[in-house]
Amino acid sequence: MRIIGRVADGATETKARLILLKDMEKNVVSEELVLIKNGGENNPVNEILGVLREGLGKNEFLSHTSYRPDVAYLRHGGEPSGAREVYSFAIEPIGALTNDGIEPNRFIIQPRSPVYLLEDQDNPLERIAKGRDVVWSDAYLEGHPSWKVPFDKIFLPYHVGVYGSTGCGKSWFTRYILIPLYRKAGYKVLILDWSGTDYAPLMKNDEVIKLSEIALDEESILSYFQDKTFGFARNDVVKDCFDEFLEGWVSKVKDAYLNSENPSEHLYKELKAYIENIVSSIERKDSRAAAQRACRRVFRRLKPSDLHPVMGVLGIEELFQEVERKGILAIDMGGALTEAKLGFFLSLSKYLYSLMETGRNLGIALVIDEAPQYAPWDARGLQAETCEMIKNLAALGRKRMLNLTLIAQGIKGEIGVNAAVRRNLNTHFFGRIHPLDASGEGGASEWLSPYGISPSNLLQLKLGRFYFAGAMNPSPVPLLITYKPEN
Repeated sequence: MRIIGRVADGATETKARLILLKDMEKNVVSEELVLIKNGGENNPVNEILGVLREGLGKNEFLSHTSYRPDVAYLRHGGEPSGAREVYSFAIEPIGALTNDGIEPNRFIIQPRSPVYLLEDQDNPLERIAKGRDVVWSDAYLEGHPSWKVPFDKIFLPYHVGVYGSTGCGKSWFTRYILIPLYRKAGYKVLILDWSGTDYAPLMKNDEVIKLSEIALDEESILSYFQDKTFGFARNDVVKDCFDEFLEGWVSKVKDAYLNSENPSEHLYKELKAYIENIVSSIERKDSRAAAQRACRRVFRRLKPSDLHPVMGVLGIEELFQEVERKGILAIDMGGALTEAKLGFFLSLSKYLYSLMETGRNLGIALVIDEAPQYAPWDARGLQAETCEMIKNLAALGRKRMLNLTLIAQGIKGEIGVNAAVRRNLNTHFFGRIHPLDASGEGGASEWLSPYGISPSNLLQLKLGRFYFAGAMNPSPVPLLITYKPEN
């Protein structure tokens, strides 16, 4: 490490400002880690690790609000003197270094204390991780490929959010950093690939299952049909008919596959004939007429192709066994209707919840791509059910080794995750954000500005850069990390 400057006046135990030595502004950049020898080089009170942010250059003769000779000289093409220029950075203290790792600093940071830039051979992340049960990832601190980032294993089931605008590298970061990390920590991984294009193409063929192959539970199928038919045309008789027909649904699906070249058409005709038969047998004339009208509206809305997404025969229990056997599995949801995707999620989440209620530790990381599709800011209908289930899984999952990793374009509002769900996430990765997230309640600015990270920094982040914040980060201050994906 090498000295780059000293602490300016006005420092507290949690804030300080570094004045750079001459010409150091040409080499020192923000997000570098530094060491403060608090009180002097020879006999410091303690040593404090910090990160540089909020760079500032000052030249009192070049004020843009007043007219001075240097300003006049500049206006006529001259180059003013830089002899009295001062360059500085804010230092965000990470903590005081001790024999047991890092502790919150409680001493006043003394002005004039020397500040040292940490270099590759110093690797401060090993000191930060000391005394914790960590898993070392393949991510590293920006600018230092040898400084691999540690994750606190204890907080792995406390759930994760990955945020960033389209193209910032969320899916690649999850695929090449988080998923290998979960596997290294002993967790199985189940990925819900909403579009079927972000994860499934990167997996081996035997690690991908199409959504159409999976059998949903009867309650979720009923919710799917209810959503497709606008609540069964608001007729309880028709709803009860659907409910009755769904008993033994998987057996009926298997029979359709065995006995017909067009299984969905075959099953559709069976369903329609069954319901029309029951409706026509209603004794009261007015009730029969109302049910027949509702039936006609329902089957004008429902088509044979709508049955295909719920005609899978692989049970949720069998799917769970596949995850446990292979260690990693992706569900390719591409091409399926939204209602089918949400219906599948309900079936899956109910099964996982029932296992946890029996006291079973799952040891599974559930990666949910396009999380706002399941838990939007204003959840209604089927999405209200999936949103509620995510909250239930998150609450019980902390005790039963279930990690939820939610991936979203935004943090709040129309592009973000439901606030009640977001409160259950305790580790966050912030990539380049959408302008809608730059300000306002619950936005990125509220999360990161207390640590000296401005919205303008987040709007300009390069591809594949993320601020790592929260429970799994052994550093109490968010750090800028990146990675190099395979190939």
